[in-house]
Amino acid sequence: MKLIPEWYEHQYCLIAWPCNKDLYGKVIKKARDEVANVVNEIAKNEHVIILSNKEDINEIQNKTDNKNIDIVECKLDDSWMRDIAPIFYYEDKKLKSINFEFNGYGKYPDYFNDNKISKFISNYLNIPTKSSDLVIEGGAITYDDKNNLFSTKSVIFNKNRKQKHSSEYIIKELKLLFDLNHIFLFENGLKGDDTDGHVDNLLCPIGKNKYLIAITHKADPNYERLEKNKADLINFFNATSQTFDLIEIPLPTRKKINNKNIISSYINFYFSKNKIILPKFNVKEDTEVKIIFEKLFPNREIMMLQTENINYGGGNIHCITMNVPKI
Repeated sequence: MKLIPEWYEHQYCLIAWPCNKDLYGKVIKKARDEVANVVNEIAKNEHVIILSNKEDINEIQNKTDNKNIDIVECKLDDSWMRDIAPIFYYEDKKLKSINFEFNGYGKYPDYFNDNKISKFISNYLNIPTKSSDLVIEGGAITYDDKNNLFSTKSVIFNKNRKQKHSSEYIIKELKLLFDLNHIFLFENGLKGDDTDGHVDNLLCPIGKNKYLIAITHKADPNYERLEKNKADLINFFNATSQTFDLIEIPLPTRKKINNKNIISSYINFYFSKNKIILPKFNVKEDTEVKIIFEKLFPNREIMMLQTENINYGGGNIHCITMNVPKI
């Protein structure tokens, strides 16, 4: 059983249409427009499957137009596909999946429909699947091609996840499930992150022993924890005798929408076929980060899309997407 890194070829991209009006409030129309832009961009090269509540299907049809887009009706509570989709892996020359438990990050009461989405997707795609009673969101884990998995203690061990097992059991179970060599856990994610600190704002393996890691300047409230994250990760790689190259990706300048602090990171991007789709924040770091990505991925188009209203809801491009690997 092997996890499949995100930069490997995709069969589909899964996206859930924004529906939580309590969360988005007045910006939900703008957020939907931004999601539609992400869908239309990915669909130029990948088959996109949009999950949606029945009442939103007409709107999706009006905002998207591509033969590579399928709309599937289901019941949704929210739109964070990365967290509610199954985790895909490779076993016996087949694509399979695991359905973890989802509990609305331990803080939102309406999650019962979203907790069923993982099984729904596995059945819809006719992928052999099994279930785990661990509470694990897809945005809470990332993994490379060397049997390493990365997460944050502030998420998977958080009391609000109401895990049925000890931290030791969780680590052991994840290693067994995915045949891992190592699991590395950051202490914390970004301050104010509504997920309690998902790793997909902190770190992204990109292959060839390279890892993108979020950093910031001394005046930023995340400076100390991100410096600690970097030091701890370096110590982990050295202790396990692994070759590594950390590429520092600055956080964007902090912004507010409707007097709400927006928790943002360029690490929260999507690998598409021949493309990298990055969030754009209309701040000075946009240009710097695009240049970094162009040097790292000379054979991929680097596309930046406006996503501040998606971000207002608590996530970004990586959070609203889930790649289904192609075997």
